[in-house]
Amino acid sequence: MATFKVHTCLIQPGKNQSSPAPINGQELAGDGALFDLLGRIFHSPRDPRDFEVIFRKSPDGKQKNEVRDAVIAYQQTQDIETAIKIALRLQASTDRRSGNGLLFLMTGQHATKYRTVISRFPANEGILAEVREEGLDVAFLEQVFIRQLSAYKSMLLEDIDPPNQYWGGLATDHQAGSSPEHISNYWLNEFLDADFLETPKRGTLRLAVALKRAVKATSNQSVKDEIVSAVSLAPSALKGKPTSIDLFCEHFGLSKDAQDTIKKQLDKPILSSKIFSFDPSEFKKQVPYRSVELENGAILKAPSEDFSRVFQVEETDNGNVRYSTESKISNMSIAK
Repeated sequence: MATFKVHTCLIQPGKNQSSPAPINGQELAGDGALFDLLGRIFHSPRDPRDFEVIFRKSPDGKQKNEVRDAVIAYQQTQDIETAIKIALRLQASTDRRSGNGLLFLMTGQHATKYRTVISRFPANEGILAEVREEGLDVAFLEQVFIRQLSAYKSMLLEDIDPPNQYWGGLATDHQAGSSPEHISNYWLNEFLDADFLETPKRGTLRLAVALKRAVKATSNQSVKDEIVSAVSLAPSALKGKPTSIDLFCEHFGLSKDAQDTIKKQLDKPILSSKIFSFDPSEFKKQVPYRSVELENGAILKAPSEDFSRVFQVEETDNGNVRYSTESKISNMSIAK
């Protein structure tokens, strides 16, 4: 396993604080249980909970990002001074709700590439119990870090030429669980100044098109009903939230048949896991209406998210369905 350097800093809340606490940090020695634990994070393979992110451009549109510059400086110098510059930015993005945390910066070689990992572990409370000659000694600890290896935030960047690359990487918030839906805004947006690699419009468009094609492709009425119901609920349920086609299916509890039908509409299977921020305006543009055609020639149509409110449906004794609605006439037309 290749060697790598580790620096750590204690991060106390600094957002909206007039006098933030000074940053204390140090380089960790390359041995011991803690270093071995961090090594597992540094050398870990991609996890399903990781998602692709990219540093934002500067406000004037230039290919420049202060966080990326700081990360590259740390990768090049590998010293505590550049580590503290990154720590100061994290402190400025951390409020009292997020609490204290330990920042670990790790950089070195992984296989044929240079890898840099930024990770943050939260502070917890715990009880230490030790058996001594005089009996059991119990103490309350206010700050316990890395109580669970799985509860941390991180960003990983790697390339053979960091100074000219390092624009995109893998981010995660293991404290948010398996879904990026609840990823901390301060970690991705405020601290890293990054965004999902997939744009909201492009990701939402792909989702909407796959859903429309799926409804047309299947003859299974139950699958059609599942998808149509999810389409109706999506604009309000997912507004502005990070999602993917896989997570969309999971969020609405779609059956395996429905999920398979949707994913078959994609050009590549891997596209179903691409994370993006759901754009309700783009979604409504692509699937603005929901319609139902009955065997007697009737066609019922209403905005997708309002269809269930506009039409009330009930099953009749002979296995048919009865739709009903009540309103004033606003327009009439004749179409092909």
